[in-house]
Amino acid sequence: MKHLLTTLLLVLALGARANDGIYYTSGNFLVPIAETDISVAKEILTITIGKDSLAMVDVYYEFFNGGEAKTVTMAFEAEAPAGDMWQPLNQQGVHPCIKDFTVTMNGKTLVYDNKVIAIHFGEAGRVTDFTPLDMTQWKGVGEVDNDFLPSCDCVYNASLDSITSFAYGYFFKAPFAKGKNIVHHTYSFRMSRNVTEKFLIPYWLTPATRWANNQVDDFTLRIKAEAPVQEFCMADAIFEASPFTMVGDGDIYEMTTVSEEHFAFVRLGNDAVLEWHGKNFSPTEEMTINSPERVLMNAGWSDLVVVDKDGMEYRFVGDCGEEYLVMAQDYGLIPKKGCRTYESSPFNGTGWVVAKEPGRYNVRQEPTTKSPVVGTITYEEGYLPEAYPCLDQVQEPDTWYWWFKIRYGDKVGYIRTDLADWHSLNL
Repeated sequence: MKHLLTTLLLVLALGARANDGIYYTSGNFLVPIAETDISVAKEILTITIGKDSLAMVDVYYEFFNGGEAKTVTMAFEAEAPAGDMWQPLNQQGVHPCIKDFTVTMNGKTLVYDNKVIAIHFGEAGRVTDFTPLDMTQWKGVGEVDNDFLPSCDCVYNASLDSITSFAYGYFFKAPFAKGKNIVHHTYSFRMSRNVTEKFLIPYWLTPATRWANNQVDDFTLRIKAEAPVQEFCMADAIFEASPFTMVGDGDIYEMTTVSEEHFAFVRLGNDAVLEWHGKNFSPTEEMTINSPERVLMNAGWSDLVVVDKDGMEYRFVGDCGEEYLVMAQDYGLIPKKGCRTYESSPFNGTGWVVAKEPGRYNVRQEPTTKSPVVGTITYEEGYLPEAYPCLDQVQEPDTWYWWFKIRYGDKVGYIRTDLADWHSLNL
């Protein structure tokens, strides 16, 4: 039997860079470099949101090789951590934020090798060069002065006076038999985060369209969590072909946010699983699982508040047709009928101000540290912080500092915004 040597990619790439967060890694699909006879008959993608800042990925594939048996060289690409995290370069090519990397094929464990590889950017966009870099020549964070490096995911070659972005590659060879082949892949990684989200899990789906059938014939997505109750949201445009289902105790809310984005807002209870199943799945967009802050984030200091017919106030989360998804102490649905909404903002004298962190903070007579102290607000560890009605938000003259104007007993006072948080509701 004739054996062919083909190169495929299993790509693991970071989310977008930012200087206000840390991006560790995200998942991807097995991607072929060249045309092949291999199609994707089935994929079951299971993502578990961990309690310890880790996400666990378990992918079950059924491939169909319509040609002769072939040995396939595969590379799992994991971009270097980016954002605020200047992680020392691992010369051996082992990603610092990935654990428990395994691949089995047709019941046999595949051995892999690690290398550092280059990433290039040009007119064609992002291109990965899977030729391993000579690490006697290329140096990164912890090995060269950071002034030589424009970002933490770059390496520098002194002899060439050259800089390139890099990634970590996990290389292995897989013997594809003729006909059906089963590949099982697992790993865990640190979830990314930024100033507005406690976690985010990006996962690239579109590379599935590069296989011989340009799709996954039978695709299943499962999302689980280790915590007793876990909430998250995800844009659901790519899953419009069929509905999400919940196995076990949980809730799914299809909603539109105040910024007109459409999300599925999900609450998983004990041992619950969110599931989506589709045939002939040919995604045109990528997937990201976000912590709930994603849908609660509005531009600037403002919130939409829902007031029900009894006068109870709730923070607006999403529009669910004839109902609002709202949050007070918890998330829930209330009928729109009889409700009204208003925008709460410190600039229109609504909402409440609390200390940002445990401690005791001065309230001033005027919005300047040169002004007399009229009192203090406190936040004791383990207790809810004291809340004060917000009257306005003003900028200190001739400075960059902003202050909340608050009602302090029978007085009016000011506290700097870097010491306090504003909330639309007194929770």
